[in-house]
Amino acid sequence: MASIISVVVSGCTIYQPSYGPTSLRNKITVAETVERLELYVGQAGLHLSARDQDAVGNFIRQYSISGEGPLYINVPANGSNSHGVSQANGVIQSLLERYGMNGTNLQSGQYAAAPGAPAPVIVSFRRLAVVPIDCQQGASLTHTSNNQPYGNFGCAQTANLAALIDNPRQLLAPYAWDNASSVRRLTVLDNYSNGQATATPRPAGQEIDTGDGG
Repeated sequence: MASIISVVVSGCTIYQPSYGPTSLRNKITVAETVERLELYVGQAGLHLSARDQDAVGNFIRQYSISGEGPLYINVPANGSNSHGVSQANGVIQSLLERYGMNGTNLQSGQYAAAPGAPAPVIVSFRRLAVVPIDCQQGASLTHTSNNQPYGNFGCAQTANLAALIDNPRQLLAPYAWDNASSVRRLTVLDNYSNGQATATPRPAGQEIDTGDGG
């Protein structure tokens, strides 16, 4: 006699709470980070190649765009090769002036260096940055029996948006409103008083003819 195996499929599932919106489950966060550049000074002084000069220039340019606070220059405390250190300060100063900044943006300091070890001039600044989002698969895609998305649904979209943000301050506070144009306001009021159209005329290149006579 053949045995009969019956399979009972239950239509009931275990209750699962609803997930919150993607903006709460996958938050874009902003943190402070430190950008650092090392300039190694030889016995003959500071000699930067064309590639090194481009690297230093790009570093100072980035500071002029997104730097928070002063630009720090830390030199070895043992005082070795003071001439080369002075040269490095001059290079940084000239680049700051090129981007419209002066010596008030600089703060100098010292750090302990081991005797005989390479001791670079360290240039650094703080800036705000968006923290990268790691979108790992948090749950099986089949765990949607209650018509809810899986745990990290929408994470990739949020991560891509975070990578596109150039100025993290946009996430911390809105831009300030500019003052309204008083000249434009008077022009609109004059046109309104004279019974004329108050809208700005549309350039001819933006006119679209649908061909229906409308």
